[in-house]
Amino acid sequence: MATVVILGAGYSGIGIAHRLLKYTLPKVTDLKVILVSLSTHHFWNLGSVRRVIPGEVRDDQIFREIAPGFEQYPKDAFEFVVGVATGFDVAGNRAQVNVGDETRDIEYSHLVVATGASYPTKMPFTTIGPHEEMLDTWRQLQAKVVQAESIVVSGAGPTGIETAAELASHFGSSKSITVILEGENPLRGFMPQVGKIAANDLAGFGAKLVRNARAVNSTKTDSGRTVVELSNGSNLEADLYLPLYGSRPNTQFVPPHLLDDRGNLKLETNLRVQGLHNVWGVGDVGNLESKQLIYAERQALHLGSNLHAALTGGNVKPLPSTVTPQVFVTLGKHKGTGQYGWFRVPGFGITNTKGKDFFMSKGDGLIAGKNIVRSPI
Repeated sequence: MATVVILGAGYSGIGIAHRLLKYTLPKVTDLKVILVSLSTHHFWNLGSVRRVIPGEVRDDQIFREIAPGFEQYPKDAFEFVVGVATGFDVAGNRAQVNVGDETRDIEYSHLVVATGASYPTKMPFTTIGPHEEMLDTWRQLQAKVVQAESIVVSGAGPTGIETAAELASHFGSSKSITVILEGENPLRGFMPQVGKIAANDLAGFGAKLVRNARAVNSTKTDSGRTVVELSNGSNLEADLYLPLYGSRPNTQFVPPHLLDDRGNLKLETNLRVQGLHNVWGVGDVGNLESKQLIYAERQALHLGSNLHAALTGGNVKPLPSTVTPQVFVTLGKHKGTGQYGWFRVPGFGITNTKGKDFFMSKGDGLIAGKNIVRSPI
């Protein structure tokens, strides 16, 4: 039997599982796909920046049960395991997964690491635990947003800026929204005009921008407020603090020699882990491309093809090059800024696509195996 174990049931993990079962199973009839997930439900985290506003995003828009999407396949060809990956043995081809109070030792022919990334502060903008824990954490966060008169957002990348823009554009002057920027403008690493537009729109919504500073520490006061210490020596105090920076790959269970100094899986261009023929990485855990869904989606499709080739005796191919950089940042519901290669993307090009619903309407298709986000499976 050929067994492919996929650790992580995000966009990439679900997409690869469907691709194998749709296209590879008919050719490799003894194939079994085992999908390991932290939660029973997929979390469409792209929409998390709008979900901070209570009432904007329903539970059923952003959370979808995973298992029903795989009922279309033969029962002996697929297994869904709700658990936490704790390690794997590359010599013995076995992965360890905590399921409840027990540890399962799962043998694999091929192993895919697709566990994504998360914030060290456990912000629920990625899957951080079981479904009920995610629901509870989000309810608590939304309640804090409602109650807060002042909110500080730290993180000048796409997630931090999109979140700050949703808050500032929705609440306006009724709440004090402050954004900490490490540079003069947000979205460093992209053309200057992209960041300038974001800064101007945030200011236009009434947000306060603290430029050329980083959050270095935060402490709770006796009254429940948060004091944020900045690299410039000053402090900010707020009712609610959202630290949306420092996302790290979820690779704590991976043997250290397979990781670079930032905790990323060291990958070959064909998405194999360096030095191994049957362990693969995809998406935010890897070191090949920026940690953005647009890259994870294309990697998942390519890895599905490479696994098919490896299982059927075909040729494994390197990941084709693509246009870089790419970024599409919403600034509330009606504004945006972005870059595609060396061209700036106008705001209407973002608000008319991503800005409508963060592609959450594609979620049913992902679960059913029709698409990942915008690309068909």
